[in-house]
Amino acid sequence: MTVPQVMRDFVNLINVLKSDINHLELSERAVIVAGGSYGGMLSAWMRMYFPNQIQGALAASAPILWFKGYINPNAWSDVASNVILQ
Repeated sequence: MTVPQVMRDFVNLINVLKSDINHLELSERAVIVAGGSYGGMLSAWMRMYFPNQIQGALAASAPILWFKGYINPNAWSDVASNVILQ
């Protein structure tokens, strides 16, 4: 699945749970998403793209700078390799 498909699936699930007659107490509750690494990226993106459905996000260890090209994605491997080779 693509990232937009994954996010849409989560939003659809949230909408189903909030509209379910057995879970009416959820209809007015805030939704806070959380995740680490890839899940952290999904959390941040969901908050950005679906602000009406997602009221908060905790994006732990989300490599957001990699997507802008600010950080070399091999930086950690390079450092680790240099330590082992010394």
